[in-house]
Amino acid sequence: MLTPKGYCQIYQIENYLLTEIASDFEGQVSEWIAQMEQYIERETKRIFIAGTTASVKKYEIEDVSSITIGEYRKTNRELYIDDCVEIIELTINGDVIDPTDYLTYPMNDLPITRIRLTAESGLEFTEGEQNISVKAKWGYSIACPSDISFACMIFTVGVINYSGDMEGEIKSESIGSYTVSFKDDKDWQDFERAKEILQNYKALRI
Repeated sequence: MLTPKGYCQIYQIENYLLTEIASDFEGQVSEWIAQMEQYIERETKRIFIAGTTASVKKYEIEDVSSITIGEYRKTNRELYIDDCVEIIELTINGDVIDPTDYLTYPMNDLPITRIRLTAESGLEFTEGEQNISVKAKWGYSIACPSDISFACMIFTVGVINYSGDMEGEIKSESIGSYTVSFKDDKDWQDFERAKEILQNYKALRI
């Protein structure tokens, strides 16, 4: 059984449905929440609650040292990385880089997506096969963004609706390997909004 990361909570679903979920049904709802979290992560290629334990990812860059723009030689001082909330250690060719020798971007915001070696360090990211290691706490944010929480809740509500007996005119749609159902126009509008939220968060991979 999957354990939810916390993108949304059962009480939010209860508030939306204006009904209390039976205690013996909460385990199933938690499973659906976890499944919708996985769907959101697959669709956006992002993890919205960063892990509390750091892990290592490998990177490599293309050599651009021979490229010149006007009188200036292009340098390998920048590295784009996956979303993270904290960098613990940067290693190039097995050498640990002093944190004072690099800056992270965007400034004063999360997630961190770029590392830039300072000009004063005299360092560059060198060409090689997976020769750059970044140890970090990977993820888009420390706490799930409120709009992603909303989207997770709406998708889970749709799965709950599909699993039950709804009377009247029902609209259903597949999202990944799941089917969601809604009856009211407002609920369907909320579902369309949830899909738009995911589109806005989709990561661009270079």
